[in-house]
Amino acid sequence: MRLARLALVLLQALFFCFLNSSASLRDASAAVGNENKIVRDWLVVPVFYATNRNFHGDQDNFIYSEEPNEKGLSFGVKNIITVVPENSPVRKEIRAKMFWQHIRLGQKPQDGPPPFDKAKCGIKDSLLSRDEIVPAFTAYMKNTGNSECVIFVHGCCTNYDTSMDRAAKIAAHMQVPVLLYDWVSPRGFSKYLENETRVEQTIDDFCKFIAATGKVIDPENISLIGHSMGAQFLDKALVRRAAQIAENKNIPQFKELIMSNADVDAKSFLNHSHEFASNAKRTRVYFSQNDDRLKTSAFAHGGFSRLGMPGSLIKELADSKTADFIDITANDTGHELPFWVVANLHRSNDLSPVTDFHLKELSPNLFLLVRDDNAQKESMAIPANCICK
Repeated sequence: MRLARLALVLLQALFFCFLNSSASLRDASAAVGNENKIVRDWLVVPVFYATNRNFHGDQDNFIYSEEPNEKGLSFGVKNIITVVPENSPVRKEIRAKMFWQHIRLGQKPQDGPPPFDKAKCGIKDSLLSRDEIVPAFTAYMKNTGNSECVIFVHGCCTNYDTSMDRAAKIAAHMQVPVLLYDWVSPRGFSKYLENETRVEQTIDDFCKFIAATGKVIDPENISLIGHSMGAQFLDKALVRRAAQIAENKNIPQFKELIMSNADVDAKSFLNHSHEFASNAKRTRVYFSQNDDRLKTSAFAHGGFSRLGMPGSLIKELADSKTADFIDITANDTGHELPFWVVANLHRSNDLSPVTDFHLKELSPNLFLLVRDDNAQKESMAIPANCICK
């Protein structure tokens, strides 16, 4: 018994070392890839949020810890600077109506995002109460002329600042107001199992949050995005909601459900995919054949495939006809959200105005993102056991 326990401890230690080394290599690779890129155009975007993190800041500095707030969710809005999207162009009139600042830099390279004048922000940074958050968010929607919004749930092992950065990128690409659900997700991939437990501890609050939001904003105007482990929130909450829909057919559907790089068991999702998809007019699942984080997650879960990297299960998933499954491997973004693909398909059901990629339909509900300059190699990019088994 003692030897077995020691072996388990050693296996866990090796596993977490592998997690950390995998994450470090990925982060280093990303840094090298962006080293020589000069970004001149930036947007300052207001992001509304609900978080269950403990607050340690003040009205001028929003600082949240990696420990939960025992009083439940707290709320606010904060302006975040983000790079102007390349593949989802933002017109001047869109910037104006969304109250976004546009910052144009000169030729001189600069490390990191530039400073910006908070006084020029159309929406001011503010901490909000539970009673204030939804009215403030809906007022912003009304003032921007938007009937549509996005609720975004981030993935594991990220802090408040990183989650807000992703939410700002989603807003800039999708060009609609974004409300972030920010859950306690301790940093470091070695805390992966702790993150999964945090999902279980937070899911009830998330379900209440979605239900409360749907009473004020028509669900038909809400799209939900779950990234990585954040997709577990959508999966669990919407299966619960499906049971309510079965009892009450008058419960409205959401506009779109989006699962990207989902760290969800693929087989389990297949088992209840019809219930999940019953919550929306449209469901899209973005997956990759080359996602190191999900490879590691599959290993941690007994070798069972994750929805964001489903392997041979993709044929059964597509055959279920519950969602469009889109292989984004060619985008070469690893475990990161394919921001422009998600945004362009959501807005126009195609990739326009991007011309160097196209979607190839492999079968009903199954699509492959193809980079046109490599079109002749696309057959090599699809393992035979992925589609045909």
